[in-house]
Amino acid sequence: MYIDVYQPSPPNNVAIADIFHHMAACYRYMGKDHYDQVQAYDRAATCLRRLPVDIEVFRSRLREVTGLTDVIRGEIMEYLEAGCIQHYQRFKNKVPFELLELLEIKGFGPSTVKLLHETCGIQNKDQLITALQYGRLDDVGEISPVKLDLLKRSLKLHKTSSNRLLLWDALLQGNEILRVLRLIKGVAHAEIAGSLRRGCETIGDLDIVLQVDEPEREQVTTQILQLPHIESVVLSGRNRICVVLYNHTQLDIRMAGATAFGASWLYFTGSREHLLHLSDLAEQKGFTLTPEGLFDSMGNHVAGANEEGIYQQLDIAFIPAELRESGKEIRRAARHMLPNLLAHHQVKGDLRMHVDEHLHDSIATTAHYVMNAFPHYEYIVAAAHGDTQDKKGLAAWISNIDRINEQIGWTFLKKGLTVEILQDGTPALPASLLQQFDWVTGIVLNDTEKEVTQRLLTACEHPFIHCIGNPSNRIIGKKKPSIVNWELLFEKAAATSTALEINAQPSRMDLRDEWVRRAVEKKVYLAIGSCAAIMRQVDYMQLGVTLARRGWCKCENILNTMHWDAIEQFKLSRENALSLTNIKHV
Repeated sequence: MYIDVYQPSPPNNVAIADIFHHMAACYRYMGKDHYDQVQAYDRAATCLRRLPVDIEVFRSRLREVTGLTDVIRGEIMEYLEAGCIQHYQRFKNKVPFELLELLEIKGFGPSTVKLLHETCGIQNKDQLITALQYGRLDDVGEISPVKLDLLKRSLKLHKTSSNRLLLWDALLQGNEILRVLRLIKGVAHAEIAGSLRRGCETIGDLDIVLQVDEPEREQVTTQILQLPHIESVVLSGRNRICVVLYNHTQLDIRMAGATAFGASWLYFTGSREHLLHLSDLAEQKGFTLTPEGLFDSMGNHVAGANEEGIYQQLDIAFIPAELRESGKEIRRAARHMLPNLLAHHQVKGDLRMHVDEHLHDSIATTAHYVMNAFPHYEYIVAAAHGDTQDKKGLAAWISNIDRINEQIGWTFLKKGLTVEILQDGTPALPASLLQQFDWVTGIVLNDTEKEVTQRLLTACEHPFIHCIGNPSNRIIGKKKPSIVNWELLFEKAAATSTALEINAQPSRMDLRDEWVRRAVEKKVYLAIGSCAAIMRQVDYMQLGVTLARRGWCKCENILNTMHWDAIEQFKLSRENALSLTNIKHV
């Protein structure tokens, strides 16, 4: 039986092929008079990448390797003997080397790159980015608005708040693209990278890293560019493909070999600050970190096939993607003090769902869906809207929950209530009604643009408000958060054993990750609610888990990782905490 085993290209072949690829770009920049050299070096690079054995084997018989000129054979011998090619080193000083990758952008020829370099005085990528950001190229007549847009997209400068995707929308689209890419022959491995992998609340573009062997990249690129999701191509190069999808989202695909896949995945996951601090640490330890891998002072490749190997070589703990933001996580990892982050399978239930009995997805239908789709769930809190139902309606809600639980055979559904917190901090419904519910979440509905701290502090003191929901009241991109003194709120919530909610709705993601982390530091318990209104929104729980992970939450910080008996104990602890302050409500 034939078994197809992936074999990475020999290191000498890859190194020399990279040099020849760059030399072809140098000649391409110099103009049409050097067409033959461009073809010769491109052909030699392709030949070396497809050669199954190290070119060293042919040191004394290079003429047996077809597709090489005598000059190129001499340069290969020079590299094998000296580790470099002098012609290439001299070439790099004659052309704007950092700008040559712009030749991979659709519609960018040597004349445009020469214009940027010779007329606009741009020497490198940093200068180009600065010129674009300050609009210095807008009035250069030879560069059309279309080319400027392609240039900005290639450098990831096109992103604005108006064209960013919510995390959930980006996840759906990214996973669909990932599923298709994994089916392409030649793609050995594919993973989401960038801000989407880190779980940021909004996403500017999609980043995906592929493991593709060098000889397979041309045909893989061809297949990718034929995908029906693509509206236009920004650039197509040996290691990178950049396209615009039909919803105007940019997709960046990076290709790496087996020995570099982990390094590329790490590099293109980011964040920029994380990579800067990680590169500094690598330098301190005598290494160099690049998208190709981790190299020692002698240039030897010591890690890069996977991320874990890189962190291990640097003698620090593996850092989950959600924590790779500020660089502070690296110091914690160096002391092996990172938290064991919350995992989705540890969640035992959903602490706020809103299901309208009059809609198609009834409470009973949703309960059965959740039991099948999330078999590890032990309960869900089906929350009534206290602001839209009278006492009679709430009584009917309670009876309906009891009836459905009787049909199920156990108390899977918990009686929930979302109640408005009035301006004086009291709930809009009497305590006699609130105490009939298993879980009560208080929210601010009116005057949310004003200072609401005192309202929330007072609500924390109410014995039958177990959780503060929508703590900041923001709606991403539409509504600014309320003014809250978070330190006072965290202190009060901790003192009264009042939970704060992580609302997992894509447009809310409330609390924000930095406040989640601060709440954890203050010993505040957090409750994740999908706030699902229809069945398919129950899946929003994964956004809540992602947000909790970005806030450094462990399992013990999240209430709904507990069995319901433990949540009842939490409620009892509230009563004890409030009794010590002699606070009473009627």
